Amino acid sequence: MIEPPLWLVILPIAAAPFVYLIRRWGLAALLAALVALFTGWLAWSFPPTNPFRLMGRPFFLDPLTQQALALLFVMAAVLFLIAWQLPQGRSFYPFALILLGLFAAAGMVRHLGIAALTMTLAAIVAVPIIQGGQTGATRAAWRFLMMMVLALPFFLLTSWRVDLYRDDVENVVYLGQAALFLGMGMLIWLAVVPLHGWLTGVGAGAPPVATALVLTGFPLLTLVILVHLLAEATWFTSHGQAGQLLLMAGLVSAATGGLLAAVQRGLRPLMGYAALCDMGLLMVALAIGGDGGAPAFYAGLAIRALGLGLTGAATAAVCHGAKGDAFATLRGVAYRVPLATAALVVGGFTLAGLPLTASFFPHWLLLRDLAQIDPRWVWLVVGSGLGVAVGYLRGLNAMLAPPADSASANVSRRAWLGMIFLVALGLLSLGLSLFPDPLLMVVDRLLLAYPLPPL
Repeated sequence: MIEPPLWLVILPIAAAPFVYLIRRWGLAALLAALVALFTGWLAWSFPPTNPFRLMGRPFFLDPLTQQALALLFVMAAVLFLIAWQLPQGRSFYPFALILLGLFAAAGMVRHLGIAALTMTLAAIVAVPIIQGGQTGATRAAWRFLMMMVLALPFFLLTSWRVDLYRDDVENVVYLGQAALFLGMGMLIWLAVVPLHGWLTGVGAGAPPVATALVLTGFPLLTLVILVHLLAEATWFTSHGQAGQLLLMAGLVSAATGGLLAAVQRGLRPLMGYAALCDMGLLMVALAIGGDGGAPAFYAGLAIRALGLGLTGAATAAVCHGAKGDAFATLRGVAYRVPLATAALVVGGFTLAGLPLTASFFPHWLLLRDLAQIDPRWVWLVVGSGLGVAVGYLRGLNAMLAPPADSASANVSRRAWLGMIFLVALGLLSLGLSLFPDPLLMVVDRLLLAYPLPPL
């Protein structure tokens, strides 16, 4: 008998061949969205299970994985419908479904080596999504794949040393080596500066909607796996350097992302550096923990998905209207796609953590706890968010410039479905800033199930 949680893996992968056969038609987007939405509903509605074994390895659908997968599947369904009228390459729908199934497997398996192999397989599947039919540009896909493959040996070595320790519990040197290998692998997966090239490369080279899916899914599952390890592997959290390393890595990544976001000259690379800044802030929240860091971390996981989904879809709509993403080509585009322009600003400000967006409240909690450790770091975090905001304000300034000719001021009426979702996501971000209680209720449940251990 098939265990119920395994349907989260089986359904999207089984639907992928059918979607591939009809990928040239609009029906592919509808079918992919329905499968993703139904699977997300299953992930939300399944009760947390007891551990079960598959091919000798333990699997477990815990509350954190359950909420993360539900969020990811629902966001993917929205992105599929947006990509219906803002094409992201014909391989987007079928390969994205396979990717979602692999994400579900990686989140449920409780063996680090198998999880790393599954994530590497997911990286291989993601290559056609990142490529997006752009035959002349392969750098982003190759850089992403190379870094994901480079991280794999570190996780396999970690699993090997842990297994050796279980056979010889008196030799604690194995645990020190395992912690070192695990830290190296996580630095790559989390795109810590200077190993961030795969994240910013995807942002600059992949189609924007595909970028939103990839830059949400891989870091989200990485952080889920890391939280599982922090809760279960006390040999890692017992190292005093682990928390300090994670904190400093997050601060450097956030500062670098914010600084470089402020000087970008195109919307797609800007999105990559904004995602890097947000990733750094999540690492800071995870390292701090406590009454402010832990809620900021769990709320930030959901808000990151919202911010990237909104920003990616809006970037795709703006690029579609301007025939390019460089600021030099965006002159007057705000008059053609005003809703997409407004959504882009809201999405960018959400990633920046500005007031009146969904991310402001968790950022405020993070700053409050960070000030108790070192007030200077507060200014670093605030400056990184302002750097992202400056980048999007520069883009807005280019889009508000008078159009070159009067004909270009006409408002495009294409991609109406995408505009509906852009408005809905933008209102959701603004609404959560004023009424965060629904999100905080989910965060409270996660804190009860998975309290972040002190680092």
